[in-house]
Amino acid sequence: MKTPMHILIIPSWYPQFSGDIGGSFFREQAIALKKSGCTVGVIYPQVRSLKNIKSILKKPYGLTVEDDEGVNTIRWYAVNFIPKNKKYNKSHWIKIALKLFETYVEQFGKPDIIHVHSMLYAGFAAQLISEKYGISYVVTEHSTAFARNLISLDEISSLKQVVRDAKVCIAVSNEFSSLLNKLFEIQKWTYIPNIVNDEFISFEKTLDTEEYFTFITVCFLEKKKRVDLLISSFAKAFKDNKKVRLKIGGDGVLMSELKILAKELGIESQVIFLGKLSRQQVKEEMALSNAFVLSSEYETFGVVLVEALALGKPLIATKCGGPESIVAPEVGYLIPKNSEREMTNALLELHQNWNKFDSVQIRQYCLENFSEKAVVEELTKIYTEPNSSNE
Repeated sequence: MKTPMHILIIPSWYPQFSGDIGGSFFREQAIALKKSGCTVGVIYPQVRSLKNIKSILKKPYGLTVEDDEGVNTIRWYAVNFIPKNKKYNKSHWIKIALKLFETYVEQFGKPDIIHVHSMLYAGFAAQLISEKYGISYVVTEHSTAFARNLISLDEISSLKQVVRDAKVCIAVSNEFSSLLNKLFEIQKWTYIPNIVNDEFISFEKTLDTEEYFTFITVCFLEKKKRVDLLISSFAKAFKDNKKVRLKIGGDGVLMSELKILAKELGIESQVIFLGKLSRQQVKEEMALSNAFVLSSEYETFGVVLVEALALGKPLIATKCGGPESIVAPEVGYLIPKNSEREMTNALLELHQNWNKFDSVQIRQYCLENFSEKAVVEELTKIYTEPNSSNE
């Protein structure tokens, strides 16, 4: 009998619990790989900031080992005492990751391959492990920081060897793949999307009411998500149509400012702020809405888009890096970013043409392109190939 492939995932961030949205797609991909028959583990240095005193006081310290739906997950809880010292932060994180790797091998054996999610700092740890133990590693990059020019030239230079030594480098959209090939001066980056959890595809729930038409967006309420533009565009389109609503899921630094904006524009009763949502709540709120809108300035992928597709919802999304690889004409509208006029027109057009979109066809499109089965098949092919297919 053939021994299952053993994959160890090293993410640069990871959800703290099963319903946590942050890095949820890393966890869901790990579980999907496990469901496909692979042996899968995760190691993660859970380094917490001094800024969040409550987090430091409440949560555990040191080593924790968890069986997370069959995925052996080992964390080391620590505190970042020198948050502004990048050199220390990097070396501290990598040191913990290397120790976790040794602990993982002692308990669960040596993996066949390592999968890095986002290179800072997991890429450096995987490179050192590869040198010492002869284990190949694959990189999937997700961070919008590259597209936003937030990664310094020194950091990019230090990452070039991580990229060169990787068996395969994956970007989560075609646009992002092109950007990274240019940035790292190497034609090594290829596109494989993030998965949508099977629970979204199988979830059945009808719209809560036919009285209202509901647009929904779900994101962290920060500047780059351009929820302000979505609200102002919605006001222009539907201020005089109280039968249309906009639900906004998520929390963040701009919550108060966005509530004030909705009030000033006279649409306070039509804009519903849902606050921070669990994964289950995201699924339910999307299912109870007519369409999903993403108004971001930068996205490397857009997991919320494929989650909405899995629920049969048509989309409006800005051309901000990730949606271009997701939104086809039969499932929604792609529009230029940072344009109130284009967003207003798209909202009006989708509202008018909503019945022309087929929810069954939308779900099928999602299943064929972003389901656990579709993505895991591509990943397994990469893991098992003797040499990189994209070098």
